[in-house]
Amino acid sequence: MSESPVSTPGGADPGADPGPDALAEALSAEHAAVYGYEFVGGAAGDRDRRERALEAAQQHKALRDALRAAAVERGFGAPSALATYPLPEGRDDDGFDAFAVGLEETAARAYLWLTASGDAGLRSRAARALQETTLRGLEWGGELDALPGFETA
Repeated sequence: MSESPVSTPGGADPGADPGPDALAEALSAEHAAVYGYEFVGGAAGDRDRRERALEAAQQHKALRDALRAAAVERGFGAPSALATYPLPEGRDDDGFDAFAVGLEETAARAYLWLTASGDAGLRSRAARALQETTLRGLEWGGELDALPGFETA
C-alpha cells in the first residue's frame, strides 16, 4: 500500500477526516490480501498451509465486501482490484509465512488509519478488523507489536 497511517497521504489536510481515503486504502489492502492468500492457497506445498491461506482469503473477502458496501453506502469511490499484485519471492514455507505476515501488516496499517475516521461505523469496523488482522499475522508467525499497524522503523 502507499502510505503510513501516521502520515497524511497526498499532502491532505491533517485536520480533515481521513474516512474516504482511509477506506479506499483499506479496500485496496483487502484486494491485495485476497489475491495473495489465494496464491498461497494454491502454491503452498503442505495441506495445512494451503487450508489456512484459503481460510484467510475467505476472511479477507468478507472484509473487502463489507468495505466496498460501506464505501458505496457513503458515496465514496471504491477502488477496484488490480489485475495483479506482488507475490512472494520465496516459494518455501518460510517465504509463504513471511508473505502472509506482510499481507496482514499492510492491512493493519490501513485499518489503523481508518480508525481515525470521523464516521463511528467506520471506526468500529476498522478497530475490529485491526484486531483480526493482528491475530492472523501472529498465526502466520508475525510478532506482536506494542502498537499494531504502526511502522516500527
